[in-house]
Amino acid sequence: MNTFNRTQRIAFAGLLLWLGVIAYAYAGETDACTVTLCMYGKLTGNSGGADCQSAEKKFFSIEVKKRGKFRPQPTFDARKAFLGRCEGSDPAYSDMILDTFGKVRG
Repeated sequence: MNTFNRTQRIAFAGLLLWLGVIAYAYAGETDACTVTLCMYGKLTGNSGGADCQSAEKKFFSIEVKKRGKFRPQPTFDARKAFLGRCEGSDPAYSDMILDTFGKVRG
């Protein structure tokens, strides 16, 4: 005996699909704490290996442009705001990262 009717099966399949999309988006997102950790490693000469490639890419992808021209200070400010999302990190580490890489074009 089939316990689910057609409508329930479609709703259940839709729910599973939605949960899969959410899980994929969350897994692909690089958070500010990971970026802070990896960029501090880069600053101190430790590459972090393949685990930090996406974090470094995320940091350097934060760029502010006006009419196609790179804007160093607004980029610095945007990167600072992003790193500030990591509540557990020491602001001194973020400042060191930003002093070195904050205005650098990715």
